[in-house]
Amino acid sequence: MDAYHEIAADAGYLAEQRKDALLQMRHFRMERLLISLAEKYGLARSPTVLAENARSIAYVTGGDVGMTQAYVADIGAMPKPARFRERFAERMALPRLDLGDEPPEVMIGKSFYGLLAHNPVGRRFREEDQKLGTMQFCLPASDCKAWAVELTIPEILMAYEAAKPAAKPDRSLPWKIERRKEQGGEK
Repeated sequence: MDAYHEIAADAGYLAEQRKDALLQMRHFRMERLLISLAEKYGLARSPTVLAENARSIAYVTGGDVGMTQAYVADIGAMPKPARFRERFAERMALPRLDLGDEPPEVMIGKSFYGLLAHNPVGRRFREEDQKLGTMQFCLPASDCKAWAVELTIPEILMAYEAAKPAAKPDRSLPWKIERRKEQGGEK
């Protein structure tokens, strides 16, 4: 929401251009967030420069999964077509994607290529419409024209067993237990 408030307060935008500016600012903030979280959790990451348009995208890998992020107008909808997404989708698990001079641990083809797809609640440039609506992890079909798999973040989290609560430690001191026994019982 800080991006929304920044643009809403900036008199340098025409009212009709604020929503477009917000979409761009959110894109770049999400790219930074994706790289920051990958760094925090020890995943391979790279702001990869694309050969097609000399722009950078955040690409994160861990195990068999490589991912990028994208805004979608509606959950279930595909993001705007992009050749790099098509290449990731059609070449899953190939030895190397030629996207630039990235370290091998980042750019080796992955068994799965996914996108973190996200959208706001509504469509208008109003505070109540611009809150985060949904975020999900999606695997595109090999032609990148439809989703093969769509998983919400809660669905992913529910797939992991909840940690069992730790056993409550016995904090009673041995000499107090003995004293209670001597006085006629444990309480």
